[in-house]
Amino acid sequence: MEGLVPASKGKRFAAGLVDLIVIPILLGIVIGLVLLAVPDVVRSIVLVLVNIAWLIVRDSVFSPGRAMVKIKLVSLSGEKVSMVQALIRNVLLIIPFVLVVGYIVEIVFVIWKGHRLADGWAKTQVVEA
Repeated sequence: MEGLVPASKGKRFAAGLVDLIVIPILLGIVIGLVLLAVPDVVRSIVLVLVNIAWLIVRDSVFSPGRAMVKIKLVSLSGEKVSMVQALIRNVLLIIPFVLVVGYIVEIVFVIWKGHRLADGWAKTQVVEA
């Protein structure tokens, strides 16, 4: 897309640390404490659903990590990312048992190509804000 400058790998990693590690840990602690009295299986299901919701909200509504380093996620046409695109973009990070491999694959792609594998699937790109 003309006029859009791809975000640097360093900024993407910094944003990822906040959005994919710090915030999920904080959400997990708060929700885990709130649901302390419920059975473990219920708490685990709720935590997984909250994590999925966070990934979609992060990509389609607001990303604190990206905002901190002044980058943004847009569609290839430069428009706001839809919830469907956000879901597609995060499919490797959502599917149980694929999660760890998904993170590794996505990190390798960012290092190697400068974008995530799933950016191609969702037709998205991370650019300078």
